[in-house]
Amino acid sequence: MRRCLILGCSAKKVGTEGLVPAIKRYDGPLFRVLRRYGDERPSDPPDVYILSAEFGLVSSNYPLPLYERRMTRQRAQELQPDVLAALRHIFTINRYEMLLICMGADYRRALAGYEDLISPETRAEVCTGTMGKMQTGLYEWLYGSPPASLVATARRGCVRIRGVELAMTPEQVLNLARLALAEGRGDPSRYGSWCVMIDGQPVAPKWLVSQLTGLPVSAFHAADARRALAQLGLQVMRT
Repeated sequence: MRRCLILGCSAKKVGTEGLVPAIKRYDGPLFRVLRRYGDERPSDPPDVYILSAEFGLVSSNYPLPLYERRMTRQRAQELQPDVLAALRHIFTINRYEMLLICMGADYRRALAGYEDLISPETRAEVCTGTMGKMQTGLYEWLYGSPPASLVATARRGCVRIRGVELAMTPEQVLNLARLALAEGRGDPSRYGSWCVMIDGQPVAPKWLVSQLTGLPVSAFHAADARRALAQLGLQVMRT
């Protein structure tokens, strides 16, 4: 499965003088997750591109000097034409099944319009929010499961999502899911890269959390749904 990852650069950098590959120059939390994954699973690397406030979109091996430049809204607008041109070239010569964009709001402005460049078969996700949330989202995307620490530190059987607390066992979750399926509530088949198996039927994690909480699927992100279900003891798996 060919995967493409696009990260925003980080303010924290390795202070080595001279030119250093981008993947080693940046030393923010997301890059630590990525480098650890590369060490643990060297046979399954995604193609990685990094949006630099100074140099635009570069590959993970692009040699970078030590520099300081902050991404701003104006800088993102200046970079956007060249960034989209680079993406057009990348997506023309590569056919990706999965794409993850993980960066802050100012960085994403430089990628505005990328949706028109990717193949309809590419399952694209955008990971936003706090740094902790982006770290978890990146980990899930890379490894295919939530971090062990997330599940271990959660109070199993009780989670909160968008102000709604869920306190139930996995069997209670399954029973509610079976009832919702039997009554034809919502659209359980609208899953992308992840699903939950209910008696052999794959269902969308967001649909399941919506049935459990009464919240509309638009009220929370897919990553929120996956984390909540994992904390309730359900297995969320890649399709």
